Amino acid sequence: MEKNKILIGLFFTFLYLVLQLFLMKDYGISWDFHYHLYGGLHQLGIAVPSIDKPPPVPFTPPDPRLTIDDPFGPIMGIIPALSYQILFETLHLLPFDMAYNLPSVLYGSIGVGILYFFLYQALGVRGGLIGALILGFLPNYFGYLHVNMKDIPVAVVFCLSIYFFWRLSRNKKFIDLFLASLFFGIAFSIKVNAIYIPIICALWLLISMRKKLLDKSMRIVLVYFISAPLAALFIWWPFWTDPVAKLIELRDTFSHNTFNMPVLLSGETYRSGINIPFYYPYLYLAITTPLSILLFFVVGLFISLKRGSFYLLLILWFFVPLLRFFLPNVSVIDGVRHFLEVLFPLAAIAAVGFMVVYSYLRKSKIFLLFIFGSLVYNIVFYHPYQTSFYNLLVGGIRGANGKYDIDFWGTPQKEAVGWLNENAEKGSAINIFMAQSSASMYLRHDLLERVNTRNLWESDYVVILNRPSFWNEEVKKFMTEKIGRGKIAYSRTIDTVPLVWVLAK
Repeated sequence: MEKNKILIGLFFTFLYLVLQLFLMKDYGISWDFHYHLYGGLHQLGIAVPSIDKPPPVPFTPPDPRLTIDDPFGPIMGIIPALSYQILFETLHLLPFDMAYNLPSVLYGSIGVGILYFFLYQALGVRGGLIGALILGFLPNYFGYLHVNMKDIPVAVVFCLSIYFFWRLSRNKKFIDLFLASLFFGIAFSIKVNAIYIPIICALWLLISMRKKLLDKSMRIVLVYFISAPLAALFIWWPFWTDPVAKLIELRDTFSHNTFNMPVLLSGETYRSGINIPFYYPYLYLAITTPLSILLFFVVGLFISLKRGSFYLLLILWFFVPLLRFFLPNVSVIDGVRHFLEVLFPLAAIAAVGFMVVYSYLRKSKIFLLFIFGSLVYNIVFYHPYQTSFYNLLVGGIRGANGKYDIDFWGTPQKEAVGWLNENAEKGSAINIFMAQSSASMYLRHDLLERVNTRNLWESDYVVILNRPSFWNEEVKKFMTEKIGRGKIAYSRTIDTVPLVWVLAK
């Protein structure tokens, strides 16, 4: 019986992975592609293009050739860069974007399986399957799984570390201590968000097991708070010539990396690191999570507040990483991307709520089909731009248009450039206003030679993303005139809302 339950999880994970591998070709590279590719290649000892030579594609400041030593998590850059180098540059087995994105797809698909096994051990097979299905078909998770080389991996390893700490608290075994510490160390070397893991674990112990903390049996659990930081330091150390300096540099890098960037929220423009409202993450999660899952999450949250320690762990896992938004001058952009780790407990808590509602409705098969059918519908309708999903709380994507950024990472420009490659006259002057370095990777050779050599008004074609927070007054004037004169050569739309435009001269 136990073997069958394990096989269910493995089979589900395998099917999900096959689905994502099949869909990989539909996705492109993100805005941050060159920054983390070059950083990863540098860590591998592979030369990146020289700063003394013209850039291979047009870069915007900071030039990624100058950021290769920035203290982003080294594992974040190394694994996709290694995949790119082997599968594209050396063996020519995959296109460059698929070769680079493959590790993120593997991470994200395995993450769904990890949540299944975690919830299966705590809530049973039904809880595991429901939680894994919810996570796997959340639009943000499904979409970012293909294009996000940092936030998806850290969210997955974050989950692994929490899982093994939970096991450690129950089993008091050295193997669980070792794995909980190891995965914290790996998560930290992917992205600094991992610092919330021991905070969550400590709060959970203090609240749920405070009367047992001095018991002899708890010593191995408490050792985690020494071994986990040591594991992080041990994994971090070999990647840098001055590891301590890079650790000190971390805070400044992540606090200033997005400083003063515009953020469009409910039609108002805020500035990252200056005046982001504390409710930012809660609002974004509320409007980009399917309404049915949001309802189950609310039900599950109320149920969890009345139940035992495992449910408390889920609550802390969800809320603790979001507490930083109550700090003044918090830095954040790009919707939910900077706190994707909370999608795991969100899915788990929603699974708790779903099971309660499902039982109340006497396990209606119609209800089950409707809920998961609607999740699949959202994925198909927005494909391959699930990260542009908005729910009916803001009127869907049409209601969100103009009040929120519709695209964050420039991936729709792959299709826009594909149209240019097929239709632009030879030697046309192309201007790509945003994420030009990643978009230019898809350009025809003769178009690449002249990309961004002319301004908006003088270019033959201009590519503009539907990210109005980044539009300056000149772009707004240009778009008003061109769209008013019917100069839209191409646009990729979802529900009549453009994700990207190609405007003709």
